[in-house]
Amino acid sequence: MFLTGKLNSEATTRGKDAAANAIAAPAEKTVAFRMASMDKLFSTCGFDFADMEELIAELPTDHDLWDAPGFDRVLFHADPSGMAVTAMEYEGEWAAVPSYRGGEEAPGTIYRATPYIGIVETGDLQFAALADAPFALPAGNPVGGEKLQGQVRPAVVALKYEVGEPEEFSLASPATERFYRNFKPSMLNPQVEVAGTIGGVAKHSNELGMGEFWVCDLDGLPLIVNEKLEVGRGIRAHGIALCATEFWDA
Repeated sequence: MFLTGKLNSEATTRGKDAAANAIAAPAEKTVAFRMASMDKLFSTCGFDFADMEELIAELPTDHDLWDAPGFDRVLFHADPSGMAVTAMEYEGEWAAVPSYRGGEEAPGTIYRATPYIGIVETGDLQFAALADAPFALPAGNPVGGEKLQGQVRPAVVALKYEVGEPEEFSLASPATERFYRNFKPSMLNPQVEVAGTIGGVAKHSNELGMGEFWVCDLDGLPLIVNEKLEVGRGIRAHGIALCATEFWDA
């Protein structure tokens, strides 16, 4: 199953505020993250659910929004393990994105480029990431628009990786580089290539998802994997970038 969400431009006629206009991707009412299946992305994060319906059914309602721009309902849950999930519903269809709140905060900026993807800038890094509160982000593009400035918690979920000799840290976002050349948000995705030396490894148990995951420290960036890896080894990973924001801190 793929992580999917459905948005309709008719939301602007239903009393949503002006921000909803920027959330709906032009000429696209259905958004599908085909870069990673529901199983692979969420299971690596310790969410051991059969499908989207089971995940939504098990989500607590401790953070339940009914007035988020562009959506009928939003649920958010932060697990004690540091993993979190945001589920967004429009006209009966749900989309969900994970985030990791266990990493260190870093100053940065983020703006919304597609309904669920933000462009993150922190330090000398710039990359597209699944955002934990995309509806709260200002809309932007490579040539203008606003950026939200504050503290961000980026992380990468490894979908596949190779372990080898130690190497220097690097993170590349080919889709972001392409976006800044062709200005086409429809081609944007949160896939990244990351490399570095594992500085530490910590095991976590996802209480909601009932699964386990490991967090590798790559020069301060959390890399989430599904097995224990050896400290001091080098790693090259292809994965999905996530970004937790300050929105859910209050």
